[in-house]
Amino acid sequence: MSVDTYLRLRAVALGRALPRATRRHVHLDPAAEPLVVVGYHMPGDLGAPIGLMYGTHRNGPRTAVVGEPRNGKLRFQQLADFAMDLNGYFGRYIQPVLPRPARRTGSARRLPPAPQLIVPNAATAQWLCDVMGRRLRTLDTEGEYAVHPALPSIGAHLSFFASQRVPGSSLVLPLTDLLSQHWATGQLDALDAALAVQVAWIDNPAGIEDAEGAGSAGPVPDGDWEKTHLSDAIKAYQRLSDSGSNITRASEPMKIAVEAALQPAWEACWDAVQLLDGLPDADSVEDRWEMDRYQWHRHAERVRANKAYFSRRPQQLQGMRLLTRLERLTANLTRDMALDDPLVMANYIASGDALSGEITRRDAAGDRPSLSLRPDMPFRRPVGTELHWFAEPVRSPDGVTRPMVTVEVISADEKNVELRVVRGAVRKDRRRLLPQIGERVIFSQFGRREFRRDTLPAELPWTHVGVEGTSR
Repeated sequence: MSVDTYLRLRAVALGRALPRATRRHVHLDPAAEPLVVVGYHMPGDLGAPIGLMYGTHRNGPRTAVVGEPRNGKLRFQQLADFAMDLNGYFGRYIQPVLPRPARRTGSARRLPPAPQLIVPNAATAQWLCDVMGRRLRTLDTEGEYAVHPALPSIGAHLSFFASQRVPGSSLVLPLTDLLSQHWATGQLDALDAALAVQVAWIDNPAGIEDAEGAGSAGPVPDGDWEKTHLSDAIKAYQRLSDSGSNITRASEPMKIAVEAALQPAWEACWDAVQLLDGLPDADSVEDRWEMDRYQWHRHAERVRANKAYFSRRPQQLQGMRLLTRLERLTANLTRDMALDDPLVMANYIASGDALSGEITRRDAAGDRPSLSLRPDMPFRRPVGTELHWFAEPVRSPDGVTRPMVTVEVISADEKNVELRVVRGAVRKDRRRLLPQIGERVIFSQFGRREFRRDTLPAELPWTHVGVEGTSR
């Protein structure tokens, strides 16, 4: 049985969520005032927002609503305040970028801060960043159908965040995904999509039933709310508009309805942030957050130079590069989480992908060093399997490094595993790095991070080559 299955079964038995991780694997600093956004769009029309609640403080949310979401012109007119507020928020982080620290010098990180978007779930992130970003950035600020200049600007920023929704990034944080990553509930994965229910499983098991009756956290509103409150608010807008009321006055019924509907999701977001903030940072989080900051300030430079361009449809080679990047980032995140967090590593030990135990023999005198280990669990990987172990960090003039020792399995049974060193401590002057007798160690499949350059293969696939063999 895997550790994850065990945790789910125990959560069902206990009636509360259990930790999947002992450390937080994303960057989160409430004191830095990340921006929380919850919202609804018209069912079946992702480009028609109904209302948004947003802000950097729990007790001070702002609300933007569209009195008649089906009216495109009115939609952009009423989103102008939201766009200006977001431009003001992002503007705090647009500043001259400092040189990127070299990874091998051990120099202090000097990159300026970057903004963060926190949303209830991945669906809201996709709608807000991908859909709304693409729609807003292509609007025209001149001519008969001119819109407020803040709308295309905020569209460019949101499109940037859409491009950074990759494994390991902390620029956009969908809370249901993060809670699932750090806690196991006793319900199906599909039910974990309800943020308020997840929070109740973790922090208030007695309130699970009440949380199940809460409305949708967005971006699609609850069906009952759509039939009653949304329909009534649209009718009220039309009635007040026909009677000569201005847009703000006519949209008041919609604002009241949207605020009441989104308030539970808003509160659940801040409850989730508080839960995540209670976990200590994993060691590798700062390195990934440094890269996030670097990406943001590259985007800020393009914005200042009026060169923040985005492709409407990725070309074949762009898609290929993206897939390569996603594979690399996924592998690095999986590695970092396992090495940073003993509870995550326990999954790999239980499945036989990692080997834990006590060193019972250490032979550093022969031509090739070898080790014997008493395993905590049966290890059934074949002879010749290579595993990695990281020794204690070593300080040098070039910074802090953590030597890695690679071994291969010579033989294995339930009581003893024989290992031969193949890299990292083969030379006699490095054999001091080997673990001592009686030391508890974990050998795993995870080695160094991948830092491959984003280059094309020697031969392009046929899908990315033109008729005469030239790239398209």
